[in-house]
Amino acid sequence: MSDETAFVLAVAASLLHGLVSPLLMVVAFFHPVWLPEAFPVTAEIVFYGASLIVSTGTLLLAAVPAAIAERLGASPGAALRLWCAGAAALAGWGLLARMG
Repeated sequence: MSDETAFVLAVAASLLHGLVSPLLMVVAFFHPVWLPEAFPVTAEIVFYGASLIVSTGTLLLAAVPAAIAERLGASPGAALRLWCAGAAALAGWGLLARMG
């Protein structure tokens, strides 16, 4: 798997987790805190914004083990595959939580 493919898969898994995560409702509940007053408060805008926040958080959280592994001497390609695996694990957790 090339580095570009691993990165695209990590981003795709993060976006999937942003759509199915149980944290989505928590972030959506706090929309008065993060949603600017310039935007109308509609269900679509709140869902889209909350989904982007959860997706970005997933991408950042999945990068932590990869950064630690790279700091400990792993190659950049191995760290990128670890990042992809972390994002996929979080997306799988979100899917399992949604189904169960």
